[in-house]
Amino acid sequence: MEMSDGDRRLIRGMEEDGCSSCGGEAGLHRQNTLILKEKRQRRMAPFLAAALLVLISVALALLIMVVLTGRGHQSPDGKPTIGHLSDGQRKPKDDKNPSAMLTAPAGSNTDGRYLQWESEKGYAFCQGGFNYSGGSLVVPRSGIYRVFLQITYEGKEDTECHSDELRLTNMISLYRDSYTVNRPLLSSVDTVSCSMEQWSKSLYTAGLFSLEANCILRVTSSHPDLIVRQQHQVFFGAELLPQ
Repeated sequence: MEMSDGDRRLIRGMEEDGCSSCGGEAGLHRQNTLILKEKRQRRMAPFLAAALLVLISVALALLIMVVLTGRGHQSPDGKPTIGHLSDGQRKPKDDKNPSAMLTAPAGSNTDGRYLQWESEKGYAFCQGGFNYSGGSLVVPRSGIYRVFLQITYEGKEDTECHSDELRLTNMISLYRDSYTVNRPLLSSVDTVSCSMEQWSKSLYTAGLFSLEANCILRVTSSHPDLIVRQQHQVFFGAELLPQ
């Protein structure tokens, strides 16, 4: 590498000061080496400064991301909120506590054997895994359940009465694989006088039962033709109690 005029003047000044006598050509070589090393360092200085600036910028960006992530999302009032979930991330309805409320249907209230129910409209719902179809309410999982039933009857002018009193009976039956037949679970009974031209009678019953997963609850009535069609007077359901 060719030396500049400044480098030559520096060497000449050192020789005039007596440094050349310290080693002759070897001394001159050492001086050239020092000068070249100093020039390399001056050339590398801008690159090292730029690299250091890039590293500092990256470190600051990572620090800001960590701080923002730790604070979480902020709602308009400044309170931390949970981030919005996409449709695929939302919790399904079955995460709710198993419970069901069935009410009087708009159409026929019997299939000839079991009472039919409304499971979606009005006050009715099924959640937490409960499933209803064709008069059968399927229990989602094993546990202690509160089971309830209310049916309201109203007399009609053409109501047949074979004695002095009319006997009204409701029953919730339980079906499960272990015994494969319907067994009585809850029942309620009351009577009304046949001498009354107009009458209304509500029968309510409830109880706590240990039910197995996938067992089925069904309701029968002695006089389905006398049942009213109001959802606040006729309902049936169950709910799992806290464990």
